Formats: sequence, C-alpha cells, structure tokens
Amino acid sequence: MIIFYNKKTNKIYGVVEGRVHDNPEKELIKSSDIADEDIGKYVVPFKPVFQEIEKPIKKFFIKNKKTGEVEERVVGTEKETIPAGLVPDVPFANQILRFERKIDDIFQFKIKFDQDGNVIGFQKNV
Repeated sequence: MIIFYNKKTNKIYGVVEGRVHDNPEKELIKSSDIADEDIGKYVVPFKPVFQEIEKPIKKFFIKNKKTGEVEERVVGTEKETIPAGLVPDVPFANQILRFERKIDDIFQFKIKFDQDGNVIGFQKNV
C-alpha cells in the first residue's frame, strides 16, 4: 500500500492498494489542488508470515514380488514451514488491515508523525 498525503495538512488524498509494487518510486498520484512540493508519500512496509504444517512422509513398498507391483504408504509426518502471505510491518498494522478490508475509510484519516518525521499512525479527520 502506498499512501499519498498533503504535507501541510497530513490529510490522505490518494492510495495505491496492494502489498507488492515493482516500482513504487514511479507510482505517484497527483492532486490538482496540491502543489508538487506538498505531496507526501508513505510506502507501508510489509513482512512475510509463515505457518507450520504437517506433511506426510511417504515410501514405496513392494506389494507383489512376482509382478513387481509397488504401493505407496504413509510412514509418518514431518513439519514444514511455508509462506502464508504478507502483513504490515508497523506498530499500527491493525489500522492498515482495517483500511485494506474497507472497514475504515482511509480518506477520513490523516497521517500522524513523531518529532523525527516517522509515521506513527493515523488520526481521524475532525
């Protein structure tokens, strides 16, 4: 997700949805009533999530020596870790997910920053 906002008011005016962007630096949503130098862009960082599953261990056994027929049998299980998607890698991840699921309208919010200019969350417009 890439969020575009007005640097003077911190109000959000545009969003590029999705979790993976090939060229995020080329993505830009401009607004006719906002000067180019007042356009802010925040690319939400995401991290992979993994889940552990049990996978059957299979082996082949000779079923009939005369015909050479074989059969496959499950002889146990092993644990395997597989990718299970991406989640926002920020302390306010739940709010990002609410925006993605359309529970909250992102355009009713503005971005909150700390004193160093880092995004620390969102605040509802008043």
